[in-house]
Amino acid sequence: MPPPVRRRRRRLLSRAGALGIAAVLFGALVLATLVGGLLREHSQSSGYERAVDRSYAAQGRLIVEESNRLGEELRTLLATMHRQHRASLELELDTLVRSTASLAREAATAASPPPSGSAGADIASAMADRANAARVLRLAVDGLLGMAPLPVVGAPGAVAPRAPERRLSVTAAAGKLAEVGLLLAESDRSYAAGRGALRRAPGHALLPPSAWSSRTALTTGGAMALANALVSSSSLAAVHRVELVVHALVITPAPVPSPAAGSTPGGGPVSVLPPTGRIGLSVVVANDGNGTERGIVVRASVQGAAGTTAASSPGAGVTRSETSRRVSLSAGSSASVTLPAFRVVPGHRYAIAFAVDPPVPDTPGATTSDTITVQVAPPAPPVVGQLLPAKGPSGTDVTILGSDFTWVSAVTFGRTAARFKVVSSTQVTVVAPPGSGSVAVHVTNPGGSSASTPADLFRYRHS
Repeated sequence: MPPPVRRRRRRLLSRAGALGIAAVLFGALVLATLVGGLLREHSQSSGYERAVDRSYAAQGRLIVEESNRLGEELRTLLATMHRQHRASLELELDTLVRSTASLAREAATAASPPPSGSAGADIASAMADRANAARVLRLAVDGLLGMAPLPVVGAPGAVAPRAPERRLSVTAAAGKLAEVGLLLAESDRSYAAGRGALRRAPGHALLPPSAWSSRTALTTGGAMALANALVSSSSLAAVHRVELVVHALVITPAPVPSPAAGSTPGGGPVSVLPPTGRIGLSVVVANDGNGTERGIVVRASVQGAAGTTAASSPGAGVTRSETSRRVSLSAGSSASVTLPAFRVVPGHRYAIAFAVDPPVPDTPGATTSDTITVQVAPPAPPVVGQLLPAKGPSGTDVTILGSDFTWVSAVTFGRTAARFKVVSSTQVTVVAPPGSGSVAVHVTNPGGSSASTPADLFRYRHS
């Protein structure tokens, strides 16, 4: 090979080698840059995870400490509830339910942003199971003893909550108590899993131990023993005392002061009502016992008082009428019960008896009935203002205009009674009875008969 050719070949080989070395060096530089970036990103990600885990652990410690305190309260409650009184037991159960529910919400909030792995979800699930266990415990005890959750004090529009529709048997209550034990065991497993996941996470955060199921002994046998202890407890025995609050009786229309009210033959006072055709009654019923009472019957009856025309006169409306309402009350609560109105006639006296029928016998001494007497004042006598027409033969349809016609009991043409119909308080229609000449037309109500005036003269004429 000629020398010039060999020299050119060496130059080409030398240049190719240099380019190859440069390419290798460039690739190594790019790889180093990528690896360094990944290492830095991993370092930054680990730092973020550590910060989140430690922040979560700081909140979690407070939640777990409170949960452990509530767990100790539950242990004490289960050991002593058969010796408590119903009111204190209701209060402790309701407080436990509200506290555990609040803690479950806090645990769910603390898990955002979530810590590493499943730690946040597991611990939130444990707190939710504990809240649910407290709720089931209250349902079991309330259903077994016939109690009801207490209303929240100061809550707007708070009403007494309803008790369970049916009482639980000992066996059914024991089943629910055993369910509480299963929920607590599951909550302990979830908490242990979450606590372990957090400890193994980049932050290696440590939470206190927390176990509820080992403190309750709510196995199947333990649940049955607790249910039997509750139903046989003398301090938790139901006390039935349903009463009428007689001084809170409300009559509509309200009685008016009257020095002439008098008294009944038996010596009782008489309340005077303004002229009315209906009497409404509202009575207050109180449950002074320690359990919810369902199906309380509140009833009232009205009849004409002895010695008055209302006792026998058909014009007094009815000789006797009775009505009732049903109501249910939780322990320590009361309710105003409005009964349907009674029909009456002004000018008559009525005896009103009202009573409450508890679903089970009351303790001795409870006030369950009372009787009052009312005098319905008569209206003002009617006033005849005009007859249309004022003359005509017998059988003429006559319209009488005037006032106080609501409770008309009779219309007479002279001494002859006429058939009539009350149209309104100011109008009565009547058929002129047989007669002759000019006669005065009088309208009568319980307050008396209309006075004679030139406007009430009707003149007969032959057809």
